[in-house]
Amino acid sequence: MYDHLHIEDLHNALGNKREISFNDLFFFYRGYSPNIPVPTVKQRIHSLIEKGLIHKTGYGRYRFGGKPTFLPNVYTETQKIARLMDHRFPYVDYCQWDLAVANIFSQHLLNIQLLFVDVERDATESVYREIRDRYHNTVLYRNLSEELPYYDGCIVVRNIVSDAPIVDVDGLPMASIEKILVDFAIDRLFPFHNHELYSIYENALSSYAVNINRLLRYAGRRGRRDTIEDILNEIDY
Repeated sequence: MYDHLHIEDLHNALGNKREISFNDLFFFYRGYSPNIPVPTVKQRIHSLIEKGLIHKTGYGRYRFGGKPTFLPNVYTETQKIARLMDHRFPYVDYCQWDLAVANIFSQHLLNIQLLFVDVERDATESVYREIRDRYHNTVLYRNLSEELPYYDGCIVVRNIVSDAPIVDVDGLPMASIEKILVDFAIDRLFPFHNHELYSIYENALSSYAVNINRLLRYAGRRGRRDTIEDILNEIDY
């Protein structure tokens, strides 16, 4: 089925290289089809990426092997809030994540710590009150009115879009990398301008496994699929 990719020969020819370029792959496939067009080579590279045989490390640069799955940090507060949700709201869909994740991908570090608890709309007020009873520094997302540093150390309760992509981390529902990337791009809270946002996407996509279909599907549910497609086009992913 994948004979046209010449996977075994590809490993034999380029497997000893720490990083391979588009030209490496182009000339490899031209050895089998001297007149192969560039779009066909790009399609084969896309197939190799989809199969987890190579991953992109930058513009026109690749490495062999699949990329790791990104797992958000789990803190003591994260675990306590998860126990609270399991006890008080066992049937409510939710997930958690924190702003510090931006420092993994961003060129400029954010010296701000925010923990997000994203819950389904009908339960937002109730969850907010329960968490606030235990943590006085809890705030509703819609009530944020100051600059981001003002809320350093706060727990922010927000609405979650139905079918938002979530990943299980040690039994806890956490936001997936696809959800985090979309939220960074379209939520008014986050202070990322175009250049910084492009850098975040490039670093995330080159370092971790990102399901582009899931990314775009979630963006579509938030009514901003075009925004994310524009970012992917800008970074030439």
